[in-house]
Amino acid sequence: MDKRVADIQQRVKKEHRDVTKYVKHVFDALDQKAEERRKLAAANALAGMKINGEAEKTFYETIYEMKKLFLDVLEKTIADFEHQGDKHWEKNYKDGVNE
Repeated sequence: MDKRVADIQQRVKKEHRDVTKYVKHVFDALDQKAEERRKLAAANALAGMKINGEAEKTFYETIYEMKKLFLDVLEKTIADFEHQGDKHWEKNYKDGVNE
């Protein structure tokens, strides 16, 4: 997913790169939360506490789905930026992307 963000960042104009930077920061924060959760689960396991595998699986799947959603929204937004002024383009977002 980081590769897709980097590819998008290379594709956009310089004035719109802040949008991709924001998504990268969100991804970094989600990765940090996942790492904290992994460490907590490991510490709990060492302490003899039983880990709920289904809850862990759901947590990581949710993180993945959130990242996927952010990427989809980013790609639609960038497509709208790329097609500004194109009267034949059907906008992904009704409110547009004008600043």
